[in-house]
This record gives sequence, structure tokens and C-alpha cells, in this order.
Amino acid sequence: MRRCVKVLALLAFVAAASAQLDFPYAGCARALSKSKYSVKPVTTFPGTNTICWTVQYSNAQCANPSEACCNTDVKKLQLDVKPSCATGFKASATVNGKGTPAPTIYRPPNAGADQYVLSITELGLNGASANGATICLTLEKGSCMSLASLTPSPVCATWAAIAGPNVIVDDLNFFGDADNCANAKGVIGDLFSPYMDDGTIIAGTTSITCKGNKVTACATLFSKQKGAKMSSELEALGADALVSSVFGFNGECPLALSGYATGVSSDDSDCGPFLVGPACAPPTTPFPFCVCNKDMGATPFYLDTTVDVNSAANEYCVSVYTAAANPGTSCASATTMKKAEFWFDYSMRWKLTAITIRYSNGKTSTRSQSWGRLGDNTLKVSDLNWKTGDVASLKPKICFTFKSGTSLADFSMDGNGYVWASLFNPDQKCCPTFPAE
Repeated sequence: MRRCVKVLALLAFVAAASAQLDFPYAGCARALSKSKYSVKPVTTFPGTNTICWTVQYSNAQCANPSEACCNTDVKKLQLDVKPSCATGFKASATVNGKGTPAPTIYRPPNAGADQYVLSITELGLNGASANGATICLTLEKGSCMSLASLTPSPVCATWAAIAGPNVIVDDLNFFGDADNCANAKGVIGDLFSPYMDDGTIIAGTTSITCKGNKVTACATLFSKQKGAKMSSELEALGADALVSSVFGFNGECPLALSGYATGVSSDDSDCGPFLVGPACAPPTTPFPFCVCNKDMGATPFYLDTTVDVNSAANEYCVSVYTAAANPGTSCASATTMKKAEFWFDYSMRWKLTAITIRYSNGKTSTRSQSWGRLGDNTLKVSDLNWKTGDVASLKPKICFTFKSGTSLADFSMDGNGYVWASLFNPDQKCCPTFPAE
């Protein structure tokens, strides 16, 4: 388990050391209720490589004023730091602008091999006069020239879409889309903002990265206790606010996530949120109205779920691609796609002005309208006869151009506006059917 970073004002009174110690790796009383001193949770950065903390003094904070730790001075301030920062380290420090002995990084006598502290000594703070005192650290040399680089590994939370059993080709790149990534970063930033304001997240330590079907946010936390409180409060927001919003929806899942489960998890069970979000079931359709194997992945021919739109021409294109078929059926060996059929509104056929096949090499071909039986609302794009190799190399798109004021969603027979297409093999026993939007 990773350690959340903690910043503590150490008191002059120190108890006997014990084994398996947490930071500050000494047998001292850690609870705030046993001291009148604390450090404000908000860290400030007044200059280049300079970090400052403000001391607080409160009689009320001490639960038992007769205890020894409630009647002592503040001798030093220590930070939990990475062992690698010790090499070449050089820094200076001040208390209320007055210099202190040079800060050092070392491993305390009772600490583990990877447990190091940065110590600022001879603070000379005592009683109520310590309230509001400013302790500043200026990093001068070494490999760790920021608070984020000094502190142990941050806590990371990852929002991910996990493929379910109905996903045949697990190639989701949801956060590879610039808009999806930007939305996720914005939402996570808003979720973290209150905890940056109150100092739970140490300023300047947050990073958010998008990759594939995951977005990961990392931050260094002021303490394990504050991290646990943040985690609990985030989880209490519920799945819509904490999970669905990061994926850009509230309620019905986007088509791109069909067959995927969403959620957020942390690499630290004490400090990060864990919550399962919606599992996005694939949409269903009665189309096509014939007997054939309509399962997605029945053949190696697939339809991309995203419709490409040329607004200037009012043209909408769906892309066909190839991938491995779901093994175990006779359709898996199909190597030719004879035609595509679409569930479109026959009564609006006069608003469709062109059907164009576009290839990646710039070549095009056209098709005339061809409809199925009256009442089936089935538009056929026939005589394609594409081999898997043709589709892989030419990346064909089937495009529809409409009169002004009509969109592809208007033309669809699906109540949710999905475009349904069936991709047939030559004997028409195989017709994997896909939605797009």
C-alpha cells in the first residue's frame, strides 16, 4: 500500500521508539488532540522552489491540557520524502524570515530502508506566539526541486471502461478522443477543486492523463486521514457524479460504451475513491426482418459506431472495417461482404439525394436507392462484394447525402436515433447488425 504524504510539526517531547512505525518513523504522539500545534493544510509557494507552511496554535485542540505534549515547544518540522532526494540535496529554511540551520534529508534510526525525512530544525516556536508563524523551505540543489518531486508516490485514481463478455473486439479508445479527454479532465478538476482549496491535495501535485479507455488522476495528499475523508465524500456523490460524468453522460450510456462497465478505483485503499458505475448494455433492434445470424462479430466485417458528418454537404458516412470474428460459428469463415442494409424510413426517401461509396485512396462510386418490401423500411446498398483484404486496405465508407434540414437521425427508424446496419455475406445467412450514431 502506498503512503499518503504527511506534513507534521514534531514536538520536543518524544516517546520511546517502536517497530513498524509510520511517518515520522519515531515513537511520538501523532494525534492532533494531544498537541496545541498544527500546520495549516494550505501550502503556499511564494517564490521559485520555495514552499511555506503556517503554524497554528489552539488551546482547544488539546483534549487533555495536562498531558506532556500539550505543554512543549515546536522544535522542528519534518516532511515524508523519497529516499532518492537525499543525493545532492541542498536547501535553506526560514522561520518568520529568520534563517535556520540547513535542512537535511536522512533515514531516522528506527525507519525502514525506504523511509526518509526532510528535517528543518531549531524553529524556536513556543506557545501562543507560534500562532501564524511561517516556516519556509527553499530548494537549491538536487534531483527534487519541487514539493511534488520530494514527496512519496502520489495516490492515483483511475476511471476505466472494462469490456464485458459481449464485446468481441476490445479496442476501445474512449479517452483517446480529444473531446472525451477534455471533458474528463474538466470534471475531475471540478471534483478535486474543493480539496485543493482546503489543502487536502497539496498544491502543484495534481496530474491527469488520458490513455485508451482510461483516465488517471494523481495527487499528493496532505495526510492519510484527509485522504480518507476525501475518498468517503467523493464516493457519497454517487455513480452519476463520480463516474458517469467523467465519461460524459448522465443516464443513458453513449453507444461507444456499449458492452463496457464503468467505474473508478484507486491504487491506495485508504486515500482513493472506489465506485462501480453503470454497465452499458448494447442496444437491441428487431432489424433486419429476415432469418440470419445478426450477432455482432459473426463475420469479420464490422461497422464503426461513430458517424462521420460533413455538415457543409449534409453528408453522413459510416465506416466498415475488419477484425477477428467470434469463433465457433459457420459465419466466422465468411470472407466476402455482399451488401449492407439499413433500417431507414421509406416515407422520407425523397429527402435522400445521394448514396456514395468512398475509399481511402480517394476513389468513389455511387448507388441508386433500392428498398426492400413495403413496410420493412429497409434500404439496400448492394453489389459491394468486398473481401476482407479490400476493406482492410481501402477502408470504405458508405455515405448518405440529404436535403437541407434532414439529418441521418431523422431518417432512422430507431426511436433513439441510432443508425442500424446489417452486413450480409453472399448466401445471406450471416448478417451481423450494428448501431451507429
